[in-house]
Amino acid sequence: MGDFLSQDAIDDLISQIGDDVAPSGGGASSGGGMDDFGLDLGGFDTPAPAASGGGGGTIIPAASAKNVQAYDFSRASKFSKDQIRTIQMIHETFARLFSGTLSAKIRALTRIKVVSVDEVTYEDFISTVANPSIIAIFSLPPMEGNGVMDISPQIGFPLMDRLLGGAGEEEEQARELTDIELNIMESILTDALNFIKDSWSNVITLSPKLDVLESNPYFVQIVPPNEMIVLINFEVEIGEKSGRMNLALPYVMLESVLPKLSIQEWFATYRRSISPETSLKVEKRLLKTNVLLSAELGETTISLKDFLNLEVGDILQLQTKVTDDIDIYVGNKLKFKGKPGQVGKSIAVQTTTVVRDREDE
Repeated sequence: MGDFLSQDAIDDLISQIGDDVAPSGGGASSGGGMDDFGLDLGGFDTPAPAASGGGGGTIIPAASAKNVQAYDFSRASKFSKDQIRTIQMIHETFARLFSGTLSAKIRALTRIKVVSVDEVTYEDFISTVANPSIIAIFSLPPMEGNGVMDISPQIGFPLMDRLLGGAGEEEEQARELTDIELNIMESILTDALNFIKDSWSNVITLSPKLDVLESNPYFVQIVPPNEMIVLINFEVEIGEKSGRMNLALPYVMLESVLPKLSIQEWFATYRRSISPETSLKVEKRLLKTNVLLSAELGETTISLKDFLNLEVGDILQLQTKVTDDIDIYVGNKLKFKGKPGQVGKSIAVQTTTVVRDREDE
């Protein structure tokens, strides 16, 4: 049997696929070799015949070992790295919007930042949620299915205490929410869902809806335990208190928008022309904006000595005639010409001409 390699030598050759091996012994002859086993060894050098008729072969291992990672087929990845990065960017926008609103509502510095975005099973997520906790089940039509937002009691109770006029004290022991606290949390979570809508607006137009508030994580089963989800973990700081907030979005919910969750698609959508609805909102805000309107009756030049000697009742002769139009400024830009006058007991100015510059054309 000197024309064949031993089973140990075959196993070593297969384990070294892709690496150069240097056989020190073997039993394959030019007429036999690995073809008799039906194996394709590709670029491997055919082992040299052994000096003696022994059937054992020794393989020298490669100098550098390969980095082999285990793969669990029961938890197959369903999101690409590009999609995970896009989801992180979306929820960084959500964190910025939500923290700004909370700071204004509770009159305390609030920081929310994305700590991690991971792909895990629903079972792994729900097993980490404390009992009791503040758990919101919500939907994001037209996306299918439900998502979960989990707020730890360490920040949930101080947040409600601040809204009720307190100093933001934390409960000594976690407990279920009262009816009043449920109403307060519903208003907070409704704001959060609206900011989720805004942060996703470059990808899809959502209509968020808060379905139910739950305290026991074992009663929250929105998908099978082995279903893959995207878990966005936030760190929340309210004054001196800090805690976590989790947002779980199942694959079945995100499946319809996955093709749009790429950096290129996200920025391409961001650069598209604004919608008519956005234009109307901007116009309404501009119409309510206060601007400084001033009328300049005229100007003159005097010496510093005369200026220092000015007294009440002195008359300054301006370079503008009584019949001339005066300049009317909006901010610091000349926009109109007009005539000075009086309406009732108030000093007034009547516009006669609109001054246009190249920027207005």
